[in-house]
Amino acid sequence: MGSMLFKMFGMKMAKHALHGNGRRAPLIDVGLGFALLRDRRVPVAKKGLALLLGGLAIAGLIALEAPVEMLIGLLLNAPGLGMDLLVDGIEMLAGPVLIASLLLTHMAPKEIVEQVRGERQGVLLR
Repeated sequence: MGSMLFKMFGMKMAKHALHGNGRRAPLIDVGLGFALLRDRRVPVAKKGLALLLGGLAIAGLIALEAPVEMLIGLLLNAPGLGMDLLVDGIEMLAGPVLIASLLLTHMAPKEIVEQVRGERQGVLLR
């Protein structure tokens, strides 16, 4: 019973974070962040700062994973090391862009964010 309530509560919170409650924009909107990364109206400095912060976050995450990765490398030898390098490579390429897209929705100028959000929803704002 408790796990069912926890699951329902968790789903409700996830839907609220991803879709909003109708009155305000959702807290997490990765698609909007990617649209802002591609948009020319967003200053390059803001995009660069968001990518830098994303890179630093991923570097910190990789540093925290290092002890576990060394253990996997020791236990699984060559296949473990190869899989670890593959996952770290993907993480270093995709991670900063994903985190930057999440940060850029809060770092970009509010007017531009609202314009892009409106364009994505089919509403033209001036």
